[in-house]
Amino acid sequence: MISSLVMLDNEAESDDQPLVEYWVIAFIKPRRDKRYFTYRQFLAKGYYEAFDIVMTFAEKTSNEILWFKEKRNCGKEFQGKVIPNLESICTFCNKEFNYNEPIKCNFKGRSSTMCSSEFCSLKCKEEHFYFKHVRQGR
Repeated sequence: MISSLVMLDNEAESDDQPLVEYWVIAFIKPRRDKRYFTYRQFLAKGYYEAFDIVMTFAEKTSNEILWFKEKRNCGKEFQGKVIPNLESICTFCNKEFNYNEPIKCNFKGRSSTMCSSEFCSLKCKEEHFYFKHVRQGR
């Protein structure tokens, strides 16, 4: 009897909570000569958490937010598209960054598996390449 009550409580709590899902944000990066239109994706539980993430991002980066919505409601062009995350973490220095596109390693080793590391700068990529792929390969 007690286990069925606990199960019912958990079911009721999960019904009230929104699901964690991907959201897409469209924004413009202000530059001197050009305006870059960019898409990013992020995970959020419901509209209010997504709104909070978007506003925090806008304050940190001073980008102009055009819109944001659930990825499943964005249309067919976004369904299969690989969109970078809103904030990435550099594999080498562990810093969180969102001001530029992540630089991918894409090194293909002897085992024909591709390295999926992402970096905030070319310096971090070079250091990673030396320590992970060159030095370990000796």
